[in-house]
Amino acid sequence: MNRYDLVLLGFIAEKESSGYDIVTTIKRRELDRWAKISTSTVYNRLLRLEKNECIKGRVERDGNRPERTIYAITDKGRSLLRKEVVKHLVGFNDDPRQLGFAFLFATRPLEVAKQLTKHADELQTQIAAIEKMIAEEPRPTLYPDGPFLNCMARDHMQVELKYTKAAIEILRDPEKTKKLNGWFFLNFGSREFTNGEEIAMPDTN
Repeated sequence: MNRYDLVLLGFIAEKESSGYDIVTTIKRRELDRWAKISTSTVYNRLLRLEKNECIKGRVERDGNRPERTIYAITDKGRSLLRKEVVKHLVGFNDDPRQLGFAFLFATRPLEVAKQLTKHADELQTQIAAIEKMIAEEPRPTLYPDGPFLNCMARDHMQVELKYTKAAIEILRDPEKTKKLNGWFFLNFGSREFTNGEEIAMPDTN
């Protein structure tokens, strides 16, 4: 099961929905920012979930509108959803950006620094938008600092922004980029650990 199915099952468990309802909800709640679910993916995954008996569809017609399929979650779907929620909460899902940072040595430093600067600007824009949403949320909320999910998203973005800016600073420094000469060297510079012992690596000019 992937994150798409988790989102779809979650929405249908919350309220019986059509594919159109789900697409609209994703956009309204701005979940497409992180879930990256296209309209075609929604409909394809719904068909797969129905085939696997996790949801069950029924055809309805509202007045003169075209027929649409409304999906309800099944017992099998609820059981799978419970397991997947826990799996996502306690699993160690590393940010894929860590892999990108680990292989910085294989890039053109100034070119990547330019792209990361654009990304940092976008992060700052997103953080400002979420801060506005947090400020406008009626109080009290279940979480004392404000709407839980929005606060969590903001905090994650702030951490990402911090390390994006740090990477930009390293990439713009010729002396530091010379030390990015292998996997994981962003951690230490021109050093490597073998059998728990640190080994000095030759400086590559």
